[in-house]
Amino acid sequence: MRNVRQSAAAAATILSLLAGSALAQDFDSVEMKVHPVAGNVSYIEGMGGNIGLFTGADGVFLIDDQYAPLTEKIVAAIRTVSDGELRFLVNTHMHPDHTGGNENFGKLGTTIFGHDNVRSQMAAAGYDEMPPLITFNDNISFHINGETVHVFKVPSAHTNGDVFVKFEGSNVVHTGDVYRTTTYAYVDTSNGGSFLGTIEAHNVLLDVSDENTKIVPGHGVVSDVDDVRAVRDMLVVIRDRVAAAIRDGKSLQEIQAAGLTAEYDERWNGEGRIGSADSLLSAAYADMAGN
Repeated sequence: MRNVRQSAAAAATILSLLAGSALAQDFDSVEMKVHPVAGNVSYIEGMGGNIGLFTGADGVFLIDDQYAPLTEKIVAAIRTVSDGELRFLVNTHMHPDHTGGNENFGKLGTTIFGHDNVRSQMAAAGYDEMPPLITFNDNISFHINGETVHVFKVPSAHTNGDVFVKFEGSNVVHTGDVYRTTTYAYVDTSNGGSFLGTIEAHNVLLDVSDENTKIVPGHGVVSDVDDVRAVRDMLVVIRDRVAAAIRDGKSLQEIQAAGLTAEYDERWNGEGRIGSADSLLSAAYADMAGN
């Protein structure tokens, strides 16, 4: 009965928090889907980054929280798996589709963590979303639900605040948006991201994984080391082609028009700025041409 009262109170709190939302997007049709990964680790698919979900006797551990108007649906999805306390939440980086629910979850009693750069870069970018309340410089470990959850900084890749989250006992890694299966990697150079750092971070991911590791991307579906290795190898090929074009004196516009990613585009090219070949080439050029 106590859990029922808590859930009802939480739902009422969420509704009041969302009442003033002025976001232009239509969130009403968004459906939250819980996908089991391994052990008590799942992820929630909705609108925005994949939410990591780890449950057990000690409570609920979350990774990212999508957009503020979706908090009620996210909590409802969590409650299909666990009625435990919403204890901890880690932001993998700064973007609103991963941090938008911070304020809502904070008011529900969840303690929110993130790398130092997540908090500072959200302020520098003028974001309205609430930053993590507790930050760390390098890594932090949680000992919860019978296993160690290791959160650690990786080279600046998608942004300058990227972290991976490894569930040591379950052998699962959540990568945030450093690794994605939907489009080319998106390197947010305006917020400290780096194309060369993205390659380095993929190498880190391979180093901390084995043939049995399940890898949860920021966007897309669960992968294994062979999937990650294929993406890393593609990025290395693109790096080498861009480097050669720069040595030949090519401009960014000439590089973007040269078909350097042609054999990969059908599978990986995203629409618009995020995940597009042009965006990826621009980030590669910025790193290697010194612009």
